[in-house]
Amino acid sequence: MAITINKTEPVGDGSQNWIFITVNADGGDCKFTHTAPSDLSGDDLQAYVDGREDFYKRELLRNMYEGADTYDAELEDFEAWVSAGCKNAEVKGEDHEGNEYVITPETVIEKTAWVDSH
Repeated sequence: MAITINKTEPVGDGSQNWIFITVNADGGDCKFTHTAPSDLSGDDLQAYVDGREDFYKRELLRNMYEGADTYDAELEDFEAWVSAGCKNAEVKGEDHEGNEYVITPETVIEKTAWVDSH
């Protein structure tokens, strides 16, 4: 998988651990911090984070492309939106006489560079 666990640290009451991971998203390696149950370690912890790879990638993309039409979409849709040029669709409307007008023009969302969390 594309996730590397760099280290773990206990959180609060000990039921969770901070996990410091590296995830490949949008063509680059991003260091990301999240939580995992503290009773997981070794292969079990790796299986847990590998099983959440889509979640981590989507969270990274949400941070990189704030305001994207696909902000709440599944990872596959978000990645397709990025591949298509990061364009939010034009929104059109109609006035009371049936004349079409543009409410929001097509907009390209600029990528914000990921700042590693650790």
